[in-house]
Amino acid sequence: MVELGRETVATRDLAVIGIRLIAFYLVARGIVVLAQSAPYFWAEGPSGGQPMLYVTVAIQIVAPLVLGALLWASAPWLARLVVRGRTAHMDMGGLSAESVAATAFGVAGIVILIHSLPQLFVTLVTVWEVSRQGGATSMPGQWLQPAAMALRCVLAFGVMVGARTIARWLLAARKAGLYREDR
Repeated sequence: MVELGRETVATRDLAVIGIRLIAFYLVARGIVVLAQSAPYFWAEGPSGGQPMLYVTVAIQIVAPLVLGALLWASAPWLARLVVRGRTAHMDMGGLSAESVAATAFGVAGIVILIHSLPQLFVTLVTVWEVSRQGGATSMPGQWLQPAAMALRCVLAFGVMVGARTIARWLLAARKAGLYREDR
């Protein structure tokens, strides 16, 4: 329950929002995997049309989409299950725009870092294996992709650690009129 003026929110409402954000993330992840995998469905390259590869990719696409849709639809029921009748009103008057923005930047940094670290590891192992097999003919440019992924990890860590500073700068820019929503 949201009351205007007093700024209180029921914990169940916050749980619904959290569950629906997770559902949105899963659907977005499935769409990203679909976009990244689309060229492989038409290519007759190294996979040679292997059905197992197609099944694996299809599961990585369909599972997040289905789970996201189920989470979205069942969010109110799951929220009631999570709070188990302990719905209390939370005073949100102490929240500032800076703390909300800092939390958002921190979470974004964590999510990017969580997804980038495994990709960095796999890319490093792949490039190292290719350069080991290639010997003297290996190209220095093949290390550009792991370098870019490492930079993404460093930037994500920086956003995560410096979330409060980034939020402060963003809000200062808005107050200075550098960023306006009405343009």
